[in-house]
Amino acid sequence: MICTMVEFMMGLHNLLRWVVVFAGLVAIFTALRGLLTRAAWTRTDQRAGLVFTTALQLQLLLGLILYVISPLVQGALSNFGAAMESDVLRRFALEHPLLMLLATLAAQLGYSLSRRASADRAKFGRASVGYLLAAVLIVVGTPWGRSLIPWG
Repeated sequence: MICTMVEFMMGLHNLLRWVVVFAGLVAIFTALRGLLTRAAWTRTDQRAGLVFTTALQLQLLLGLILYVISPLVQGALSNFGAAMESDVLRRFALEHPLLMLLATLAAQLGYSLSRRASADRAKFGRASVGYLLAAVLIVVGTPWGRSLIPWG
């Protein structure tokens, strides 16, 4: 039963990755477009950031559930010193979760600070920095070598 649940959660986590990537691209594009064109901040700009941060938060929640139920991670945590010597175990037990947590925080910070800014240019600037930093962390922290489609 647990193996089936782990596989299902991994597939869902993998599928949601593409929602995060697409929402991140849209949020980054709208933030940079507004910054470079000196446009007025709109509800659409705010919603793009909200969708991105919400998708990241949901992805983080699924990842935390996987972290708790994954036999791979549990094995790594049972002998953490030995796991740190293995690229794969270190990646899933430490690097991936840490970088994704930082990415989620960066995006949330960009979103929250952009909402608090009074000038449109500051809103776009803060959103751009937060979303771009999140994107870099996501690209670095994602195990891209895994199946690109869930349950594939």
